[in-house]
Amino acid sequence: MLRFVQSLRLSNSLKAPELSAAAAEIYRQCFAELAATAGLLERHMSNGDQQQQQQQHQQRSALLHCFDAQPSNQLESIAPSADDVWIFGYGSLVWKADFPYIDRRRGFVCGYKRRFYQHSIDHRGVPEKPGRVVTLLPGDMAADRVYGVAYRIAASQKSQVLDHLDYREKNGYERCNLEFHEYPAATMPIEVIMYVATQANDSYAGHVWQVPCIAKQIFTSAGPSGPNREYLFNLSIAMRELFPDAVDEHLTELVDCVQRYIESEEPVLLERALSAEIASILSECLAKDATVPLEEIAQRLEALRARCQRPGWREKLLNQELQGQIS
Repeated sequence: MLRFVQSLRLSNSLKAPELSAAAAEIYRQCFAELAATAGLLERHMSNGDQQQQQQQHQQRSALLHCFDAQPSNQLESIAPSADDVWIFGYGSLVWKADFPYIDRRRGFVCGYKRRFYQHSIDHRGVPEKPGRVVTLLPGDMAADRVYGVAYRIAASQKSQVLDHLDYREKNGYERCNLEFHEYPAATMPIEVIMYVATQANDSYAGHVWQVPCIAKQIFTSAGPSGPNREYLFNLSIAMRELFPDAVDEHLTELVDCVQRYIESEEPVLLERALSAEIASILSECLAKDATVPLEEIAQRLEALRARCQRPGWREKLLNQELQGQIS
């Protein structure tokens, strides 16, 4: 970075247009690639060339094979008992169960609709910039189904797992019991425990229900568990692979809308935000004294690059740029 900064021939007498030109050159040479690869996780789901589609198919096949081949995540076999409980997951638990289970099954519950109507301030967002995650709304018992995964928890681990989930779902979710039906083969229903965020909880966000508004929130949010868009896309991939004939219009519309934001808005917004950060570094350093502090400029640019490789960096810059446009 220092050698590149030295090649720019910076001086304390740079005017605003020259400073902007220098910032633009630094962006092109040192940051444009980072911004371009920011959406790779999402773009692999779009229609692409043959190689991309083949990789996509392999990833999905691996997910389904892993699910069917490994029904338990226990190192030692634990025999089922009548005191075991089943937990139904319809959000991140579909692809990432962070608790011990001795069996898992694909299936659905009846009479509910899955919606991204819950704020997330502790996983996919933060209190000052909440993300969006799913909850369930009452629907038609005959027409509405929510697909997900039921996990069998051994009686000896029941208290541990329920305590863990009670804490994990503390942001507005409550337990309820209902019947779970296996997919694709019909069997006797299983009683499961499910966590639902009711409309009375403080983080309920269903009053803003329009898909473009929810998508924009997901597009610009991240939290301790990672970017909000990652949650959305992982759920979409899991639903498509585990339940290929199931239809979730709300999920599909959100994926399409967020994808459009990534493809049409993200490149421009990231370039503006990063160019502004670079220009600020140059302006602050060049204003100090008569000697151009090239090493300090290089160090601060390296620090900016390092920030751009941490989870949630793009969402912070996107939100910053969008808020600047509003103000």
